[in-house]
Amino acid sequence: MAELTSRPPRVVLFIVTSFWAYGELNIATEFASRMAGTGFRPLFLIPPTHRALLAATGLMYQVLIPGAGKINRIQLQDIALAHRPAAVVLADFLNYDFCDRHYGLTRADLEVFDCPIGTFDNFSWGRPGSFLDTYGFRARYQNDIATDGLAFRLRPCPLNSPLPCDDDTAHPYPLLDGSVEAIGTGEAGEARRVRAELGVPDGRPLVLLTGATWQRMHVAYPVVTAFVQACKAMVERLLTGLLDHAAVVSVGSALVFADGAPPGFQSTGPLPPDRFRRLASAADLHISNNLISVTLHRLALAGVPSVALFSSLTKDGDEMGSLSREPVRLSAFAANVVGGVHHLYPFRMFPVGWYHFLHSLVDGNPFTEVVRHVELFDEAGALETIGSLLAPGATRDRLDAARQSYLDALAQLPDVDSILTRITAEVTV
Repeated sequence: MAELTSRPPRVVLFIVTSFWAYGELNIATEFASRMAGTGFRPLFLIPPTHRALLAATGLMYQVLIPGAGKINRIQLQDIALAHRPAAVVLADFLNYDFCDRHYGLTRADLEVFDCPIGTFDNFSWGRPGSFLDTYGFRARYQNDIATDGLAFRLRPCPLNSPLPCDDDTAHPYPLLDGSVEAIGTGEAGEARRVRAELGVPDGRPLVLLTGATWQRMHVAYPVVTAFVQACKAMVERLLTGLLDHAAVVSVGSALVFADGAPPGFQSTGPLPPDRFRRLASAADLHISNNLISVTLHRLALAGVPSVALFSSLTKDGDEMGSLSREPVRLSAFAANVVGGVHHLYPFRMFPVGWYHFLHSLVDGNPFTEVVRHVELFDEAGALETIGSLLAPGATRDRLDAARQSYLDALAQLPDVDSILTRITAEVTV
């Protein structure tokens, strides 16, 4: 036993290939940070754009070289020989499978590793009946998306369901662990200081709006431009109504009010994690138009009442409909906004879409009760629902009860050490 306990930690290699999206990096570093004190230690292989973020975490890393496939393959060989990883985790197998044009790497290059190779499975890929809808169209590349040949899948919750499943290769775990509590349990005095710095008077609710740079990367699809502008108009209309009762702070890529902000609205741009956490501790409500946002998950589970904007409207030419069970009540303003748009598509992840794909993922998942889902083009209903969350009351109480129930379900999931021990059980060391 003494020999086993003195054995140095085994390396788990995390390969991150997306240089423009940070969600997969956050998921991987959250997981890796919980390896401290276990029999494993993380090593990251990352794009150069992520160097500063990894350095700030204190985790070990090496850097991929863009356009240098031969050097990157040598890096993999060197890691295999020098570190003998116990497991290799693709932060996003989909990005990895399409990274050959950037880094010259393919699945075949992973054969240098004599250990289990798996991935973070953020969306329970391969669910029966699911299909990937992008900008209102079935994605042509879906047939290229496959977890075939991968030994394990790490399924972060909440987006995945924490309920037991029959797949032995799938390992659900709580994405944010106990760290979510830190946002919602800060000092009341600190929250007051944040509000004072923002110029928000006592008694006035503070609404947090978040957005990401990638949500503006739709210019390659001109067919969706009119719809994107319609959604922007509706968000601005919603926020204008909220500004009668609350202050609004936008964090991240500015998606609204590009021509001038109304009184009570301000934008901070992107914030480092510590400053964002400080701001979030003073927020009374969080709004996002992206159901897969890690920020949405973090704040909702930390006790910040959260809203996910979505749209169920469809329109091809002049015929408009809705995928919602309830009819969408269009105000005169909303009807005018969509009247000149010929291509309306449903979304749960703006502006990409993913309505069908995410609907089937969260169907039956208790996380849907933790976040309020608000139809963007139902102007009156959206303002009424969000308004009911600005102050303590029955709506907030229901969200809090659902949150606690969900946290109880997450607490039943295995920890990182247990998952890695199971994955690497048959590895010879």
